[in-house]
Amino acid sequence: MGRIYPSMDNFKIGFLLKYQFDNDAIRGAVLVTDKETKPLEFRVTEPVRPTKIQRTLYGEILYDYILVELIAVPLLKALKEKPDIVLIQDKILIDVNQKQEIPTIQILEQDNVTYQANTKEITSSKFPNLRITTPENIGNLEDVRWQLEQVYASRDLLEPFQRIYDTCEQLKA
Repeated sequence: MGRIYPSMDNFKIGFLLKYQFDNDAIRGAVLVTDKETKPLEFRVTEPVRPTKIQRTLYGEILYDYILVELIAVPLLKALKEKPDIVLIQDKILIDVNQKQEIPTIQILEQDNVTYQANTKEITSSKFPNLRITTPENIGNLEDVRWQLEQVYASRDLLEPFQRIYDTCEQLKA
């Protein structure tokens, strides 16, 4: 059974970002906004720096573990303003879908599609076309597309990721 989304008046979007710095330090950050992309809540993790032993024990799955288990899932669980959907750009974060209830969808410029099967186009007269994609069926992707297109008519859906990145840059200083 597909998830029923609230009216556009109450629609909340989470923007989840991986921020890597100092060669091996990683922060996660999530910005929850209303339909106008006005911030409702922002959370960021402390830097996570894998140890040599963790690198050895986890091998190639180290960053999957860090980003999903140590960063994304705790960030989303800690939110007081629960988003209706979570948008990501980094493919590795899509695995958060298996660990929590809020549908997580990758949003990319049209030429950068990762998954072909579950892909929908988002159009706007003001901005370049985007694609939303997910490896799993997360309910009705067409409903998600419609709601995001309503937002995208007046707000750039990629711009909040830049706000998060810029905030993480300020925290680094």
